[in-house]
Amino acid sequence: MRLDLSVPKMNAVGADGEDGPFWSPVREGAERFLRRTAGKALILSDGEAFSSLACAARLSRAVTVLWDGDALALFALPEVGCVLASGGREVLAAARFFAGVRRVPCILFPREASLDGAYEICARVRLSGEEREVGLADAEIVFDEELLAPSLGEGYARLLLSRLALFEARAVGLICRRPFGGEACERAFAALDPVRGELPARAVVEKNALLRRLERDGVPVGEGCTLAELYDGSSFAVLQAQRALSALYYAFLRRGSPRRYAVPDYRARAAASQVSYAQLRIPDAAEYASRALMLERVRGELLAEILHLRSAHAAQLRAIRAYTRADLPAPDLSLLTRLPELVPDGLCAVLRDFGLLEIL
Repeated sequence: MRLDLSVPKMNAVGADGEDGPFWSPVREGAERFLRRTAGKALILSDGEAFSSLACAARLSRAVTVLWDGDALALFALPEVGCVLASGGREVLAAARFFAGVRRVPCILFPREASLDGAYEICARVRLSGEEREVGLADAEIVFDEELLAPSLGEGYARLLLSRLALFEARAVGLICRRPFGGEACERAFAALDPVRGELPARAVVEKNALLRRLERDGVPVGEGCTLAELYDGSSFAVLQAQRALSALYYAFLRRGSPRRYAVPDYRARAAASQVSYAQLRIPDAAEYASRALMLERVRGELLAEILHLRSAHAAQLRAIRAYTRADLPAPDLSLLTRLPELVPDGLCAVLRDFGLLEIL
């Protein structure tokens, strides 16, 4: 089967064409969407969200699919005129990919407050057992408070990780003399810096929606999201990533000094991470010296900022416990050593080049 992976240009809007977040129970949102569309309706969901779309799945025009992890199976279905999807990141991305290829309207009912999969321009989607980077069509997005309630703790943690990503971008920009900031980053900072305690449920979701849209405009995602993927399968992976990186950044700025004669084994590290050694960005002597000099110049202001972020940790953990009764595990710090090769522009790559990750 040959697929055209290009997607049409559409605007991300709420239901009924309204801009911004649209709150509605799933049943009402689905009924409103189905009245505006024709033909067969693909109902796609994962196991945890299947019951939320049961109202639409009972219709004679519905073609119901339980997500099995591979988007190729969707293209074996009869022609459909619209897509309704509810679930996590993989389900939302697959639905948007399918809707873009078929040129049909799509509506999403996310069940994760972080809203991953709802706004990205492209994502990795599994096709016939192989992950491929594909373009995603924009979709209407409806937020159901009851559906999102179990994930508010993770959604709150994602806000903390996004704030840490802004700090990381600033630190790398100052130390490595790279450009950073801009209007989108200023908007993200204004939304995230006040998050130092409990938020209303809707505010958690709406701030995540704003951040996912700003990330499309260039706001850095940071190496924390990659670290959270390495924690995949453990509870509160996003919070573990935020806590591990916050501790590492603090220790680096508090005590870390470049180890001039400690050269990392770049070739072995590349092999361990299954990346090409030729793709590694290794600083020469002049760049290394420039970074070491800039670190001492900006250490004080960066240390003050990371202390400001860490001072809210206790209140933020209390806020997360207000959303969930789950245990909040301590992070596995050993996974930090894998980040430099996976995120070559991240702050951990700077620590690696200074010879500091080898002594974790």
